[in-house]
Amino acid sequence: MPPFLWVGNHPATDLCNTTPVVDGQRLDLLADPASVGAWLDESAVTDVLFAALTADEQRRVASFVHRLRDALRVALEHGTVDRLNDVLLSERGVLQVTLVADEPVRLAATSPAAQLRLDLAAATLDIFRHDPAFVRRCANPSCVLLFLDVSKSGRRRWCDMATCGNRAKSAAHHARARHERAAT
Repeated sequence: MPPFLWVGNHPATDLCNTTPVVDGQRLDLLADPASVGAWLDESAVTDVLFAALTADEQRRVASFVHRLRDALRVALEHGTVDRLNDVLLSERGVLQVTLVADEPVRLAATSPAAQLRLDLAAATLDIFRHDPAFVRRCANPSCVLLFLDVSKSGRRRWCDMATCGNRAKSAAHHARARHERAAT
């Protein structure tokens, strides 16, 4: 299994990027509860330990993560949030006041599994605080990765310069070289 791709600059785009295209085939990096748990651990979107949940809770969390991911992609690429709101409809929480300065009010759930789902939803839904014009798909037509453009110029085009950006620059260079050779 390839490593997770952390090129999205936001938990929402990073979650959507768990279904990359590899060798022309869509790959699900969150194919089972164990990989969902690994992604949640690496993403640091929650303090709830996935491994501490029962196997049944892990399966339910994994199902929620898949539904949230699919609905987020639709919302981010097409600007429609109905499916996303349907996914969120089943989650319940209450506002809770804390004495922690960086989180004076938090959304609390009744169980660790529910808290994990709420934490993930809160972290990913934060993307809607950003201008939607800065949530983009990689300019490589065969790449499906999304990113939040936080560059100073606001003109980022590639999911990652080391992969898609470098391939595009290399292809452009070779095309120019072929054109120059043909002209001489």
